[in-house]
Amino acid sequence: MTGVTMTGERTRTGSDIRMGVGLPGRVAITFTVGGGILVGGFLVAAMTLAGKLSGNALLMTSGALYVLGALFGLVHGVGLGFVGRGQLNRREAVTRLGMALLYAVPFVAVGFIVAGWIAMTMVSLYLGKVGAYIGAALGWTAGVAVVAMAVRYGWQALRNAYAAWQHAAVGTALVSASFAALLIVFLAQRPMLWGLSFRVTEVGAVLLALFATIWIALPMVAIALRLVNLLPESQPVAAGLRRSPARGIGVGLAVGVVLSLLVLPFYHGPIALPGHTSGHLGAVLVSVSQALLDEVLLRVFLVTGAVWLMLRWQNVRGQQASLYAVLVAAAVQVVLYLPGVLALGLPSWLATISYVMAAVLLPALAFGFLYTRRGFAAALTGHAAALIALVLLA
Repeated sequence: MTGVTMTGERTRTGSDIRMGVGLPGRVAITFTVGGGILVGGFLVAAMTLAGKLSGNALLMTSGALYVLGALFGLVHGVGLGFVGRGQLNRREAVTRLGMALLYAVPFVAVGFIVAGWIAMTMVSLYLGKVGAYIGAALGWTAGVAVVAMAVRYGWQALRNAYAAWQHAAVGTALVSASFAALLIVFLAQRPMLWGLSFRVTEVGAVLLALFATIWIALPMVAIALRLVNLLPESQPVAAGLRRSPARGIGVGLAVGVVLSLLVLPFYHGPIALPGHTSGHLGAVLVSVSQALLDEVLLRVFLVTGAVWLMLRWQNVRGQQASLYAVLVAAAVQVVLYLPGVLALGLPSWLATISYVMAAVLLPALAFGFLYTRRGFAAALTGHAAALIALVLLA
């Protein structure tokens, strides 16, 4: 084989690798390496420079965080690369993502070195030597370049995914509203991390809201909107997200006010449950946010999914499927709310059961029937109106 032939073979091989992984593979690789560098490099450097992290065992800390960041980036990169694959079919996208995982190994190793130099920025400044400065500068330059490529490829894949989304307008509105609602709820009462006695900070609340939106709200909304198209037109819930938002709002307001009046006696008289202490405006914002999150989870996702499953796998009529789905969603809502009800410390089991019936089960059934009969706007209006009226009256 001549030198010219060998040069041509190497050129074609490099081109085949770049063409082989495609956009899905480039997103997966850059997100993996970029995620590791962001967490194991830039985050560690920022914390050490701010005095929030000790310099002891800095490389070990950086390495552990690099692995976590790389795994986090890999999961997101693979997911975004797949949904933003563009003109590729599913099989081609999976094949290219598999190739990208193989090619990612040497890049991850190089990224580990880059993250280490970035993490050692404080040490480089302390040493004050030219070699340390050069290493830190090269690490920062390479890290910024990798993150910039991840942003570029990720944005391209995101645009492809959005362009292919049939319900982009409705889906964007629901997902954006869900993020705002999660943000308000988490900032109003910063949650504890599961299994840990640690309450997140304000920044952690924002990141947790973003994470929950990407991994919970977005998939639920996308699946529900997809299932709506698969339901027959005669099925009542099929029109739940197709009806005009103006329809049913008046009915929802009336239902919400009536439901709040049924629960109001528990906040007066012998039981006298405590009301909101954060002020009317803050309580109203939290109430509307909670109503939106409940309706997206329990009605848009759960009721729609249950109807589709029963029509797909069970021999039931459309009306029966809607009824059973509403009952399933109501049962799930009771299970989700029961720990909070028990924490109220009601004086007897009779009072607890009565409160569950009036404040959880009956509203869940009402909002479910509003969703299947009058649409999502009616269910959301009714839920929000009930909570707001209770805040103002209690």
